[in-house]
Amino acid sequence: MKKMTKVQLPFALSAPLDEVSLNRLAAVYEIYGILRICAQPGEQKLTVEYDATRFSPQDVEAALARAGVPLAQRSV
Repeated sequence: MKKMTKVQLPFALSAPLDEVSLNRLAAVYEIYGILRICAQPGEQKLTVEYDATRFSPQDVEAALARAGVPLAQRSV
């Protein structure tokens, strides 16, 4: 059985998350291997915890971008 490797990846946003963005973010959360998404209301950053045995940082960033999350850049 393959072990899970949890990684937290911070992102800067180009705009604060509004209701539409939060709904899009909920769709990303449903992707198998995305474990947790932490967003602070009114702030322009979020952190995604994911299973690194399933995704690379680029995969996570691409999933957020496909969902329309207003990414400015990855923070790390």
